[in-house]
Amino acid sequence: MKKSVLFLAFQFVILSVSGQSLTGIVVEADNKKPISGVKIGVENTGIWTVTDNSGMFQINYNANETLVFSKAGLLEEKRTYITIPANGITVDMQIASIRIKEVMLSAKKKSYSEIEIREEALKNIQAFSLNEVLEQIPGQKLQNLNLNEFKPIVFRSTLPTTVSDQGFGNKSFGTAIVIDGIPISNNENMQSYAANYTASTNSWANEGSVFMPNLIGFGAEGGSFSNTNFGADLREIPVENIESVEVVQGVPSARYGDLTSGLVTIQQKSGKTPYRAYLALRDGTQEYNINKGFKINEKLGFLNVNLNYLSSNSDPRTKFNRYQRVTTNLMWTVYSKNKKIKNSFSVDYGNNFDNANFEEEDATQLIVKNKKRDFRISNRFSWRFKDFFFDNLDINANYSRGYQNSFKSSILNKGGELVGTSLEEGVYTGTYSPPSYTQVQEIEGKPVSIYFAADFKKHLKTKENWTHNFLVGTSLRSSDNKGAGRLGSPETILTQFSGGGQGFRPYNFGDNVRAEYQYSLYVEDNIFKKFGNYIFNLNAGVRYDNQFGTSVLQPRINSYLIYKNFKFRGGFGIASKAPSINMMYTGPRYYDVVLADLRLPGYYNLGIMQTFIDSADNKDLKPSKSMRSEIGVDYKFGIGNVGLTAYYNNLYDGFTTEMYGVKRDLAQLQIHDNGTSLPTYEVIGYSNYYYLQNRITNALKSKDKGLELMVGLNKLPIRNVSLDLNGAYVETTNRSEIDRYFSTSTTQGNAIWGLYKPFDSKYKQFNISAALNYHLPKAGLVITLRTQHYIIDEKNIFNRKSLYAYINSDMEKVMLTQEQIDDPDQFANIKDANFYEDKERINKVYHNFNLKISKDFQNGFRFSFYANNFLDLKQTQTTFSESTGRYITTLKGDLLTLSFGAKIEYQF
Repeated sequence: MKKSVLFLAFQFVILSVSGQSLTGIVVEADNKKPISGVKIGVENTGIWTVTDNSGMFQINYNANETLVFSKAGLLEEKRTYITIPANGITVDMQIASIRIKEVMLSAKKKSYSEIEIREEALKNIQAFSLNEVLEQIPGQKLQNLNLNEFKPIVFRSTLPTTVSDQGFGNKSFGTAIVIDGIPISNNENMQSYAANYTASTNSWANEGSVFMPNLIGFGAEGGSFSNTNFGADLREIPVENIESVEVVQGVPSARYGDLTSGLVTIQQKSGKTPYRAYLALRDGTQEYNINKGFKINEKLGFLNVNLNYLSSNSDPRTKFNRYQRVTTNLMWTVYSKNKKIKNSFSVDYGNNFDNANFEEEDATQLIVKNKKRDFRISNRFSWRFKDFFFDNLDINANYSRGYQNSFKSSILNKGGELVGTSLEEGVYTGTYSPPSYTQVQEIEGKPVSIYFAADFKKHLKTKENWTHNFLVGTSLRSSDNKGAGRLGSPETILTQFSGGGQGFRPYNFGDNVRAEYQYSLYVEDNIFKKFGNYIFNLNAGVRYDNQFGTSVLQPRINSYLIYKNFKFRGGFGIASKAPSINMMYTGPRYYDVVLADLRLPGYYNLGIMQTFIDSADNKDLKPSKSMRSEIGVDYKFGIGNVGLTAYYNNLYDGFTTEMYGVKRDLAQLQIHDNGTSLPTYEVIGYSNYYYLQNRITNALKSKDKGLELMVGLNKLPIRNVSLDLNGAYVETTNRSEIDRYFSTSTTQGNAIWGLYKPFDSKYKQFNISAALNYHLPKAGLVITLRTQHYIIDEKNIFNRKSLYAYINSDMEKVMLTQEQIDDPDQFANIKDANFYEDKERINKVYHNFNLKISKDFQNGFRFSFYANNFLDLKQTQTTFSESTGRYITTLKGDLLTLSFGAKIEYQF
């Protein structure tokens, strides 16, 4: 037995070191000067190295493998050798600029269905933030700039008009943003003032208060600022320091977790780069940026610095609603002498400030502010071994701490309202609000997160030329919030309705929230084989996550088969997303009931309250999960390529709000009248009191199915013209598997609430986008006409209001017979015969036409100009008004309006 094990281990090592050593030099194509800091990797493996100060490199290489040469500011090069050159190789790399014919000006597909946008394509987009970059992905929508609200992203799903859609909220929360291997976490964001509370009404729409940012009272007047329970705010991420963006809409590698709906990986610039400074203007937005990559020396490596400032007004004529962003990035990268060890240490600081000040125009003197500061320290360590049990060790670590403050003040004239103030249950004398006062609502959060990941890679090649690239790793995440929490005074924050309701009390995050943890293990094998005219690849892995105490096993697989010019591909996988700590720690719910309100003007005011307290924390929440699948085919032909992908995604155990009934003892009072003196009272008994409370639960399902088309034509009959097309058709069905509660003010047959069955919300969208590029490399000129066409946009919500049970006075669920349901005289108080319907569709095709021009001057300057909706189309829509009974024609509000922008860059 021992001999067999030793033999297998020996064979394992023999196969793993079967590659030969390949040497070479990398030089600039124009002047043949050597380039240091170029990363050389063997495609589909974890093998890498970098060039030294003389541009030289040495790497372990097998015949027919593909070498990839990459560095910020240079065009990527790929080389494959059937026979390994004995005397080394010379690789010419060109500077990435629009003066190079081969420069990539648009998004391109990679191995499976990943879409990559590289540096020069990013410049061609001329984006102020990452959200504009991702608008180039199939199925996305070109939008007006409007940086005065947070920007989430969702892939392969219909895009609603508001972010409060439950399906969109869950998928946005489940979209991961990873920068240089470190995920950007929003799990710790707790800037929600109402503790995910939604009004207890007979609502027939999807409740979804988890994803309704306007309910918190910040940003309803001109934009939603806080992205609690959504994904990362993409407007916080500037573009200039990014080398490449890769979007995985399908099945991600097992290496990536805490996601359900997509992955965006960002590589920032590192190594030596020239000074680059620019100024960009568009309507009420100005952006300034400067960066530089310094080479300190051969021993101390490289230092990259980026500074960015942006200021944006929602209306360029005013400063009522203003967003400001300051970001600084510093990355220090050092290599060992033999280029086998790489370490990158980075410090990132971001300051984002929303300020909506309507004092001059508004009688209430409304002020809304949202401040967000983030400080992150990250380290990325990579060690490449030779002739060892594994090839690579990668360790990524990050500590992030932030400060968030949401503030709203306004003058209110709701004086004399009786409010509850007690922090304990019971009957007491309440407090009256002032006649006129300044209401102040404030939340202070201090999110803290820690991330650590370590993985090992091993590259093997068998005698039959099967290539295996094994990945084994683990990760740890923690989420906490140390902030002072929800601040304010109950006397001036009136949230309950007449007679009683949800009441406000301060809630300290630091005292009540405990750190939550995620642990994971993952293993993956990337298998590669060439045989005849075929190339086969299979990436199979499994990930185990323990997320806040819940275990989830997630198998994932991607594969493709290339035959001549065809590529057939497919993928399947399961992923999960932990709940945010804001979903879990909502704090106690105070329900205040007015028992008596006695007022004798000039003598006394006596308000008697009773407060009930419900434990509302949702610590039993499980992760949401997603099953993702796709198949596709790509074809390369003489003038370009075309790809078609069909997909089906099923998100389940999603987060949603559920109503439930509560029965409490309501005090009965006996009031003693004392003439003009303050009355006295005593509790003489109790009666049953019923009200609705709510909680967050795993009960949402959202299904997406659709088709994606990507076409790239780079050799059209017209010289120097290329065309990129993409189209996306998607159908989305949302369903909250929760009962709808309904009752009137009367009771009948011991029925307190009627229970109605869930229903579906269905959406369809179809759009096509095109980018026509006219590129003159010698003149350094690019003219791009980008269009988008909306062909289908439908919403269909139909609720038959299917009554099936009721809650009785003992809080028991009682099923109804069909005879009881059909009889209008039985249980009339819980019956609503009218159906609920919400249908919308566009009755014609809508268009966006945008023009962009970039000119590169050889003295280091580059000038860009763009005009959105440059034809100034005034596109209208016709809707039916229920109030007037007539059709109304209005401008369609979600299309691009006419706007101009310019950008001037200088490189030296």
